[in-house]
Amino acid sequence: MATWKKLVVSGSAISQLNNDSNYLVSTSTGVDLGGAFSGSFQGDGSNLTGVTAAASNALVDGGGIIDFSYNGSAAGVTVAVDSGSLAGNGLTTSAGKFVVEAADSTINVGGSGINVVEANLSGIPNSALTNDGIMIGSTDISLGATGSSLTGLTNIVNSGQVADTKITGSFTGSFSGAFTGTSNLPDLTDGNGIADFTYDGSSAASIAVEVTGSTLSVGAGGVKVADAGITATQIATSVAGDGLAGGAGTALSVNVDDSSIEINSDTLRIKNSGVTNTMLATNGSFVLGTTSIALGTTASSAAGLTLTGATLTGASASGSFSGSFQGDGSSLTGIATTLSIQGDTGSDTVNLQTGTLDFEGTSNEIVTTVSDDKVTIALPDDVTIGRDLTVDRDLTVSRNLVVSGTASFQHTEDLDIKDRFIRMASGSTSAGDGGFVVQQTEATDGEVFGFDSATTRFGVSGSFDASQNTFTPDAFMAAVVEGSANDPDDAPARYDKKGNIFIANNEDIYIYS
Repeated sequence: MATWKKLVVSGSAISQLNNDSNYLVSTSTGVDLGGAFSGSFQGDGSNLTGVTAAASNALVDGGGIIDFSYNGSAAGVTVAVDSGSLAGNGLTTSAGKFVVEAADSTINVGGSGINVVEANLSGIPNSALTNDGIMIGSTDISLGATGSSLTGLTNIVNSGQVADTKITGSFTGSFSGAFTGTSNLPDLTDGNGIADFTYDGSSAASIAVEVTGSTLSVGAGGVKVADAGITATQIATSVAGDGLAGGAGTALSVNVDDSSIEINSDTLRIKNSGVTNTMLATNGSFVLGTTSIALGTTASSAAGLTLTGATLTGASASGSFSGSFQGDGSSLTGIATTLSIQGDTGSDTVNLQTGTLDFEGTSNEIVTTVSDDKVTIALPDDVTIGRDLTVDRDLTVSRNLVVSGTASFQHTEDLDIKDRFIRMASGSTSAGDGGFVVQQTEATDGEVFGFDSATTRFGVSGSFDASQNTFTPDAFMAAVVEGSANDPDDAPARYDKKGNIFIANNEDIYIYS
């Protein structure tokens, strides 16, 4: 029965395998093994030969350990400790156990552990403490003493943590926060525009601002200019002049001559017909070509003109022109009136004034279209060529190329295919064989590499007839499966074929046979 079998390769620990049918299992018999081994063995090893037990360092008493013994089992170690030799540094022994030595006056050892004897801490003098006082400002107050005065304070903030605390005396430095009472505070008085200042010692104070009452007033919105606070007499008469009139209590206005400049609907503007030709810097004329024409006059001719894209009506002009003309151009001289045309066969002339140049195609081969002063010559959507077609240069097919007969590529070198994959039996709806054939002596003699649908494997065969659609392989291609697990049976079933190889995740190697 074919199955996955593990390979024993060079470097394996097993040098001989005599178990073809079932491999090695825990109950295997009749198996001879030789070579070097590592790890553990089941049983007492009575059937192993040439085995020498490695020497081990014996464990002996010493270093506080006495009566050491081991009976060879997993939990057969017995150790006794010489506690007396390990005592010291605050430790002693009692009944074979370690005990912490304590003074019992300040440190006590009890059932709950080691703790401080708080009642006996009163016997420790303040001088025995690292810090026996406290500094406030620059005043040192000893523990247990009362301070009557403080010096060197720069900042005292009462944030509500100390209630009803009062500090008396003389202080210097800076202060922040609020004061209670007004004793010895500098008096705030009226002046500099502030009147009726009062302060009753609370957190709110009232201040009145002095204003004249004629030009300024104080209201709910604050200080502002009083109604009618600025009179006409307060506007200087010197603001008038330089085109302005008024002032001294009257409205300002703009002076205009009312002939070229006027005020209309409270807007300053140029008056209609207010600018004459004599006011213009060019003296009321312009030059057309080389002809000077005064404003307001009509020119019957213009010399020195070069016109591009212009249309002239009722005018006489001389010079060079480009663009289009209205009319039949009968009065123009020096212009060609005929166009000569010639083809592969035949020739003709076209009258440019009265004739029409016609581009005519055939019904199946060429179509001509005239639109927007442009002639388009194109092939129709579908073209049928009824005879052989020879292309002497390159042929580019923008879409699909369908060959109903035999496609013969007679390239003198190699066949270059830009696509990365070649699909054979395109359009097929059923399974079948297919592959590559290299012809040998004749069409029926070829070496084939192809896919055998019956076995779902790639194979090879010699002397293949390329006119056939099926083949029977002489040999198969072996496939290598890289497994993500260690069990070869996890490989896809389609690879359970003789000769295929499975490489397990732990790099063990199997072959299907």
